[in-house]
Amino acid sequence: MSQTHETMNETPAMIPARLLTPAEAAEILVIPVSTLNAWRAQKIELPYVHIGRLVRYRPEDVAALICRNTVRPE
Repeated sequence: MSQTHETMNETPAMIPARLLTPAEAAEILVIPVSTLNAWRAQKIELPYVHIGRLVRYRPEDVAALICRNTVRPE
């Protein structure tokens, strides 16, 4: 087995089952895709994955953004 395959097999928990498209992430966050585009351009708010020309979001990053922005009444 090659080194690449061994490394990938050792850390399957690090690789998400599925990455979200910008439209899917925007739908979950209830914001326009243009807001995600602006955040990427400004390098703020939400980490993203660049695969070639494609942009994808990890579901756990979207969930973390929701948690960070949750306001709890006192």
